[in-house]
Amino acid sequence: MTEEILETSEHTRKELISDKMGFNQMRNGIYWLQRIMKRFNLTDEETYRRMKEMGTNIGATYAMNYVPIAKDFSELLKELYKITLNSKVTVTQKENRYYVEDKKCALCKYKYDDVFVPGCNISVSMINEMLVREGYEISSYEVIESRALGNKSCIHEFKLKSDPDSGSNPEVVSNG
Repeated sequence: MTEEILETSEHTRKELISDKMGFNQMRNGIYWLQRIMKRFNLTDEETYRRMKEMGTNIGATYAMNYVPIAKDFSELLKELYKITLNSKVTVTQKENRYYVEDKKCALCKYKYDDVFVPGCNISVSMINEMLVREGYEISSYEVIESRALGNKSCIHEFKLKSDPDSGSNPEVVSNG
């Protein structure tokens, strides 16, 4: 199957490993993986679960080797998206919910008619795992909108267990 793809590709192998192509290859790999999962009769729910698991594992690896600079939760989200995905995102807060909008999500550049689980489920799970390992208590995290599903941008929601503006700083748990 790989040979078939390479035979029809307009890019050389050297071009495929360049910095510019890195995320293209990652994105393409994620969606081809989903197509293969469908061939093996995995449901969209199982694909979703496996993608979230992949993101969690990647986040755990990142967290072992990266110490964030930002202390403010919104700024921390921006920092993590920048360092891991090279994405410049905007963050809005509504009580204890934070919405991250990525207008140029590297994993969701195109809408695919045969794919129903956005690649950025990996991203949101990765970022969540990094936040948890930094001591934040996240009660839920999910992809709200995705460019891969035809939306104009990807929007991810992170819900903290407590409202950070409630007085003390309940969103952070000691890493002790």
